Amino acid sequence: MDDHAEQSESTPAPLWMRVVIAITGPWTRSNLLHWVALIGLILFIKGCLIDQYTIPTGSMEETLHGDPRFFRGDRVLVNKWIYGPRFPFTTIRLWNWAKPKRWEIVVFRPMPGTSPHRTLIKRVVGLPGEQVLIRDGRILINGAPVEPPEDLRDTLHYTTRFRPAEDDVRRAFLRLAQENHPLMVLNPANETVQQLYADMARLHPRVQPLDLNALPVETARELCADVSPTSLSVVTELIMFDQPPLRYGVLEDPEYSIVPEGCYFLLGDNSAQSVDGRVYGWVARNHIFGRTFAVWWPWHRRRDFTGFSGTWWGMALLYGIPAALVGLEIRHFLRERRR
Repeated sequence: MDDHAEQSESTPAPLWMRVVIAITGPWTRSNLLHWVALIGLILFIKGCLIDQYTIPTGSMEETLHGDPRFFRGDRVLVNKWIYGPRFPFTTIRLWNWAKPKRWEIVVFRPMPGTSPHRTLIKRVVGLPGEQVLIRDGRILINGAPVEPPEDLRDTLHYTTRFRPAEDDVRRAFLRLAQENHPLMVLNPANETVQQLYADMARLHPRVQPLDLNALPVETARELCADVSPTSLSVVTELIMFDQPPLRYGVLEDPEYSIVPEGCYFLLGDNSAQSVDGRVYGWVARNHIFGRTFAVWWPWHRRRDFTGFSGTWWGMALLYGIPAALVGLEIRHFLRERRR
């Protein structure tokens, strides 16, 4: 009996429990309180101070690169404190600090029913109470054109029509070729339509077994290399025909051109391919999480939108403090080895 009791007492804990204890430390009251405090601090930082988001689409090209594939799109840092702290995971703001300014890049939660994405990133164009209209690629505020900052003038050109990206047109054509069926909206007697059907039939055996959702962009380009430009232009028109109408900032009716109080008009930099405020309208201030201030990943595309990292004191904080911490750790390690 004693031998059996000793064996029971010496039975090791399950592997999962040993792993948890190795990570968290012993399950004491003091240690538990430390972990609760740490989790609370992390939630406070992410909810009220700073957080990071991934750009899922190309609506902000060339400023920000978007890609839905894992770890491919730009990852940005967002200052959540500047507009006022909020309860984590809600749109409830404790109090308001600064107001969003024109041309700032912000991350926000779309209004209900307006987007499949939980968060979006756009540029502030219209402020509360202003009349906003897009005319000839420019923004008119209360009837007068406003110029973007000098470093953005070659980038920003706003449109009143969607124009799908070339890669989106190629992928749409490949879907048609995969199905290889006539389209009811097209006239089969038209020579351009006949050319489209011929290209679809020619590529059908090659694309029929493929998973087009996982098809790399480079492969799609290779498959479409010999497709007639007229066929791709027909596909472009089909895509544009299915796009939602652009009303906000396009029509002069007050309902679609005057920004309500407490709301903002947000647009993507890649205007021809951006589903933005022109479609879903105004965004309430309490839906804006914060201001984007940097791209931190991928490393070769890192960028500081504030100019902070270009100052001597900014470089001292960004590089000096981590270097000092590493130096202290090395010093501590060397002292321990001498003992």
